[in-house]
Amino acid sequence: MKLVGLVGSSREHYLDNYVAALSACGAEVQVLTRVDEMDRKDITSLVIAGGVDLNPALYGETNIASVGIDDELDRLEWEITHAAVSRKIPILGICRGFQLLNVYFGGSLTQNLEHTALHTRVGNSDKVHCVKCCKDCFLYETYGLEEFFINSAHHQAVKELGKGLIAVQTSEDGIIEAFRHESLPIFGVQWHPERMCLLHAR
Repeated sequence: MKLVGLVGSSREHYLDNYVAALSACGAEVQVLTRVDEMDRKDITSLVIAGGVDLNPALYGETNIASVGIDDELDRLEWEITHAAVSRKIPILGICRGFQLLNVYFGGSLTQNLEHTALHTRVGNSDKVHCVKCCKDCFLYETYGLEEFFINSAHHQAVKELGKGLIAVQTSEDGIIEAFRHESLPIFGVQWHPERMCLLHAR
């Protein structure tokens, strides 16, 4: 059984959906709370979960619309990401994790989308909208479709794509919804696949 490292918010039960989805795929999950836990050589991949906004200082901007900033979480995820990149193990970033990977590779974020109706959840309900991906990417290999529907719960988005990252999926209004790295086993999705399966499947 493969051991997957999972890093994200320490709020009670926040990571439960991720653990359940990974376990359903046959993985053993190790929730990471310190960077030295990445020293375990049996961790074969890393998932960076969704959550609050990154501190814009990480991409050289002042805060104009970012909320819920958690500098301690930023540092932890950054250091764990660096450890995983150094080991060249596969990384999947989801929502905030997607944005963190983009910033880690030198990209930037739009702090608040001008038109958020398509992307930002209302109450406890995610938005659902159509996206299109290229055929030469992990999403097409997984879903077998160029166009399909995803959930959406974000008010920020990739502005400048990080070095080495290639956009592979976009929304109808042009927002980058997924990317891959050109040479490393690094992937990111702006949406939440862990909320599209098991108890959340429709």
